Amino acid sequence: MKLPRRKFEIIQEQALHGLPYECCGLLVGRKVVDHRGNVDNIVLEVAPCKNDLYYGKETSFEISFREYDEVEREAKSLGLSIVGSYHSHINSTAIPSKHDIDFARPGHSMVIISLFSGVPREVTSWLRRESGGFHQEQIRVTE
Repeated sequence: MKLPRRKFEIIQEQALHGLPYECCGLLVGRKVVDHRGNVDNIVLEVAPCKNDLYYGKETSFEISFREYDEVEREAKSLGLSIVGSYHSHINSTAIPSKHDIDFARPGHSMVIISLFSGVPREVTSWLRRESGGFHQEQIRVTE
């Protein structure tokens, strides 16, 4: 997965600003599939979203269908698509939870930024397989 440095910084800033709650957003760009079927998501834009949960924002997130649909329509108008999502984990590792697994769509990347005591500790990305489940993917931050 490729992610421009400024977009990476926006995710970090949103995670810190959203404390003590999980932040969330969508990744917009292009999906590249090689001859073996390997997916490489190229992120061109990030779309910060509102954590739409009423209760439990400290440990989970939800993006409303309306907001997802708006981002998807705008992405399509630019010839792009939603290639994944991102969110923060508060005082927890950057490993997908059951809720994260249920939220992700096949072929999408899920970036997780882990914050402990208000300090970013790690950032990981997980690609949802077409057959289900995730595998960790490398994040290549570009200029």
